[in-house]
Amino acid sequence: MRDASTPLSSTLARCLDRVAGTPGAAAIWRAWDDAVGMQIARRAQPVRLRGRTLVVAVSSAPWMQELQLLKRTILAELNARLAAPIIGDLHLVLTSLPGAIDGAGDVAPATTRSARACPPPPTDDDLASLPEPLRASLDGITRAWRRRARS
Repeated sequence: MRDASTPLSSTLARCLDRVAGTPGAAAIWRAWDDAVGMQIARRAQPVRLRGRTLVVAVSSAPWMQELQLLKRTILAELNARLAAPIIGDLHLVLTSLPGAIDGAGDVAPATTRSARACPPPPTDDDLASLPEPLRASLDGITRAWRRRARS
């Protein structure tokens, strides 16, 4: 039996790292706002980690150009906040972000997101350290996640 005192946050971080495919990757999303500042965070958000390249959605072409110029600074700030420097490059993509401020200073409307492939669900080993009542309450979600991942 595993130690019941394992914090839920570390278990969730392991699950998120597994979904991202890289140990420590879940911390990118937690560190993003502090690393780039709120002005940039309202206009750009990390989307996924592909290998060592972080894909970042940017709300407008002017901000995309600005972030292109700030790439080295953003990489340094973000990697400094992670346990290990796992990001080697940023790939910027132009997209509308719900609630983001566009180049004209207006708030972009929320848009429907397109369907994407479902990441792999956490394994039973990933969830084994959770207390039984919590594991039981997540059981339905995990089953649905596994069904969606198969389809």
